[in-house]
Amino acid sequence: MPEPMTRQRLRRELELENLLQAEPVAPGSWARFVEPRGVGLNHIFILRCRGRDWVGRKTLQRDEHARLRLDSRLAPWMLLGPLGQLHWGDEGLVLDYRATRQADKVAAFADALGAPDSEIYFPFPALRRNGREFVCPPDYWAFTEGLASKLDKGEAHLRHHCCTLLRSWLKPGAVIHDPACSTGTFIHQLALALPDSRCIGSDRSPSMIEAARNRYGRSVDFRRADAADADPVSLYYDVLVLRFLNAEVMTRSEAEQLLPRLVETLVVGGRLIVFGHTPVLPAMDYLASRCALTLVSRLASCSVTGQLFQFYVLTKDSR
Repeated sequence: MPEPMTRQRLRRELELENLLQAEPVAPGSWARFVEPRGVGLNHIFILRCRGRDWVGRKTLQRDEHARLRLDSRLAPWMLLGPLGQLHWGDEGLVLDYRATRQADKVAAFADALGAPDSEIYFPFPALRRNGREFVCPPDYWAFTEGLASKLDKGEAHLRHHCCTLLRSWLKPGAVIHDPACSTGTFIHQLALALPDSRCIGSDRSPSMIEAARNRYGRSVDFRRADAADADPVSLYYDVLVLRFLNAEVMTRSEAEQLLPRLVETLVVGGRLIVFGHTPVLPAMDYLASRCALTLVSRLASCSVTGQLFQFYVLTKDSR
């Protein structure tokens, strides 16, 4: 199961919350942060903006009931500062950075949102003790009410942003495919927001597809299919919503091998949208250059909290 919450981990997350939100004693001076081996490496992130790399450490966040939970959004205070160097040693990952005021972290986030080439990426996937990438077993994705509630709640900001974007782009009759639709809630919300579009959801989990049909079968055409097959369910698509090329869902190599095959199911001029609960795995600039894709944007901001999250939008070019 992904990242069990132990007392030791909870204690560290609380300590990090206090550390990251504190004002530095000597702004601009060199500081050092060490991320030990194990759970935590996959929460190190880089914010690249205008040729400068900022390093940060995502932490658990508090919900409306002050309970700690994982979230795909990043707050400015999670930044450490501009990255100097990083090293690996017996103690873990050592990050040297410039200590930064909270106000400057907020300004860095605002600047990143306004710069079209800005990007957030996570260098390390979730890892097992043996150093191999961690992937949830297939039975983890079997439908339960608890899992559905957790997944649906965690992607509310993603649904809202996606609906807003697609309303401004799509023409009537557009075909949207979510090839790993899970609970069906995401593609259902798109169907409600875009009533003149045809929405198709597919998933390899029989229980997820059954639940999705029972809940939203009137608004979405649900099919059982494995996205790894990368074959069109019924036709080619104007929009592909990819929210499964992510850490804990598959390995980085699997994600980078699958993306080009999925692009083949997209019409020329179609849009590819890539995001997820956990970090996006493919190196999008690299793959875009090899798949005749144009990167339109790489990140987005939550309309409620102002926090940033990974959200790649690409268009398919004619070769």
